[in-house]
Amino acid sequence: MKNAMNAKLIAISPQQAQLSGRLDRLTAKELLQQGRRLIAKAGSQWQVDLAEVNHSSSVGIALLLDWLRYGQGKNVTLEFLNVPDKMLDVIEFSGLAEVFKLN
Repeated sequence: MKNAMNAKLIAISPQQAQLSGRLDRLTAKELLQQGRRLIAKAGSQWQVDLAEVNHSSSVGIALLLDWLRYGQGKNVTLEFLNVPDKMLDVIEFSGLAEVFKLN
């Protein structure tokens, strides 16, 4: 069961990463710090591919929001690619599409 809950953030390059697995309260804390470390090393832009995210609670969206804010503080522009439909629905319903630059 533990394997099903795993989430991974893998750096593809300093400016690109891939997020996969299950985003929830059990996985977000570690991912938060890992993402911040990658953002700090990214330069001016960081892209995260979410195509392999198979589940996200609202904590997953909070995680992405934290990364956006952290990136702003470091002058790093973040872009989220292949956002899963269920996450998009919550982002749009919450009025956050503009924050995520999804309009």
